Amino acid sequence: MQKPNVVYKLDWLTEVMTNELKGLVEKNLLKEDAKMSSSLKKIYAKWGDIQVVVKVLVEKVADGYNGNFKFEFDGEVLEYDRKWFEILSDLVNHAFDNFKQRILAK
Repeated sequence: MQKPNVVYKLDWLTEVMTNELKGLVEKNLLKEDAKMSSSLKKIYAKWGDIQVVVKVLVEKVADGYNGNFKFEFDGEVLEYDRKWFEILSDLVNHAFDNFKQRILAK
Protein backbone atom coordinates (compact mmCIF):
# COMPACT_ATOMS: atom_id res chain seq x y z
CA MET A 1 0.00 0.00 0.00
CA GLN A 2 1.15 3.51 -0.75
CA LYS A 3 2.24 5.72 2.10
CA PRO A 4 0.97 9.25 2.65
CA ASN A 5 3.37 12.15 2.81
CA VAL A 6 3.50 13.65 6.31
CA VAL A 7 4.50 17.30 6.77
CA TYR A 8 5.26 18.61 10.26
CA LYS A 9 5.28 22.13 11.68
CA LEU A 10 6.07 21.93 15.38
CA ASP A 11 6.39 24.92 17.69
CA TRP A 12 7.89 24.88 21.17
CA LEU A 13 8.18 21.08 21.33
CA THR A 14 11.25 19.52 22.89
CA GLU A 15 13.11 16.75 21.08
CA VAL A 16 11.42 14.18 23.32
CA MET A 17 7.96 15.60 22.53
CA THR A 18 8.78 15.71 18.82
CA ASN A 19 9.84 12.05 18.84
CA GLU A 20 6.70 11.09 20.76
CA LEU A 21 4.49 12.98 18.30
CA LYS A 22 6.13 11.44 15.24
CA GLY A 23 5.84 7.98 16.81
CA LEU A 24 2.12 8.54 17.44
CA VAL A 25 1.55 9.71 13.87
CA GLU A 26 3.39 6.66 12.54
CA LYS A 27 1.39 4.35 14.81
CA ASN A 28 -1.91 5.84 13.62
CA LEU A 29 -1.04 6.31 9.97
CA LEU A 30 1.91 4.38 8.60
CA LYS A 31 2.07 0.96 10.25
CA GLU A 32 0.41 -2.01 8.55
CA ASP A 33 -2.19 -2.38 11.33
CA ALA A 34 -2.57 1.37 11.82
CA LYS A 35 -5.85 2.99 12.77
CA MET A 36 -5.98 4.64 9.34
CA SER A 37 -5.08 1.57 7.26
CA SER A 38 -8.68 0.78 6.23
CA SER A 39 -9.30 4.43 5.38
CA LEU A 40 -6.15 4.62 3.27
CA LYS A 41 -7.04 1.38 1.49
CA LYS A 42 -10.45 2.86 0.66
CA ILE A 43 -8.91 6.06 -0.68
CA TYR A 44 -6.35 4.27 -2.86
CA ALA A 45 -8.94 1.76 -4.10
CA LYS A 46 -11.38 4.51 -5.07
CA TRP A 47 -8.98 7.14 -6.44
CA GLY A 48 -6.00 5.05 -7.51
CA ASP A 49 -2.51 6.47 -7.62
CA ILE A 50 -3.11 9.80 -5.88
CA GLN A 51 -1.03 11.70 -3.40
CA VAL A 52 -2.24 11.79 0.19
CA VAL A 53 -0.72 14.51 2.36
CA VAL A 54 -1.13 14.78 6.11
CA LYS A 55 -0.13 18.11 7.64
CA VAL A 56 0.55 18.09 11.37
CA LEU A 57 0.85 21.45 13.12
CA VAL A 58 1.31 21.21 16.87
CA GLU A 59 2.20 23.96 19.32
CA LYS A 60 3.16 23.51 22.96
CA VAL A 61 1.27 25.96 25.17
CA ALA A 62 1.36 26.56 28.93
CA ASP A 63 -0.23 23.33 30.16
CA GLY A 64 -0.98 21.44 26.97
CA TYR A 65 -0.98 21.43 23.19
CA ASN A 66 -2.82 23.12 20.35
CA GLY A 67 -3.13 21.09 17.18
CA ASN A 68 -4.22 21.47 13.58
CA PHE A 69 -4.24 18.38 11.38
CA LYS A 70 -5.10 18.35 7.66
CA PHE A 71 -5.70 15.24 5.61
CA GLU A 72 -5.56 16.07 1.90
CA PHE A 73 -6.39 13.80 -1.03
CA ASP A 74 -7.87 14.24 -4.52
CA GLY A 75 -8.48 17.96 -3.97
CA GLU A 76 -10.33 17.35 -0.72
CA VAL A 77 -9.15 18.67 2.64
CA LEU A 78 -10.34 17.27 5.96
CA GLU A 79 -9.33 19.39 8.92
CA TYR A 80 -9.19 18.74 12.64
CA ASP A 81 -8.37 21.80 14.77
CA ARG A 82 -8.31 21.72 18.55
CA LYS A 83 -7.04 24.06 21.20
CA TRP A 84 -5.58 22.91 24.46
CA PHE A 85 -5.28 19.19 24.86
CA GLU A 86 -3.46 18.30 28.04
CA ILE A 87 -2.04 15.01 26.73
CA LEU A 88 -0.24 14.88 23.38
CA SER A 89 -1.29 11.30 22.60
CA ASP A 90 -4.96 12.21 23.12
CA LEU A 91 -4.67 15.07 20.63
CA VAL A 92 -3.08 12.87 17.95
CA ASN A 93 -5.39 9.88 18.52
CA HIS A 94 -8.53 12.04 18.45
CA ALA A 95 -7.42 13.66 15.18
CA PHE A 96 -6.94 10.31 13.45
CA ASP A 97 -10.18 8.89 14.90
CA ASN A 98 -11.95 11.90 13.42
CA PHE A 99 -10.35 11.42 10.00
CA LYS A 100 -11.07 7.69 9.97
CA GLN A 101 -14.78 8.19 10.71
CA ARG A 102 -15.13 10.91 8.09
CA ILE A 103 -13.37 8.94 5.36
CA LEU A 104 -15.19 5.68 6.02
CA ALA A 105 -18.52 7.56 5.91
CA LYS A 106 -17.83 8.62 2.29
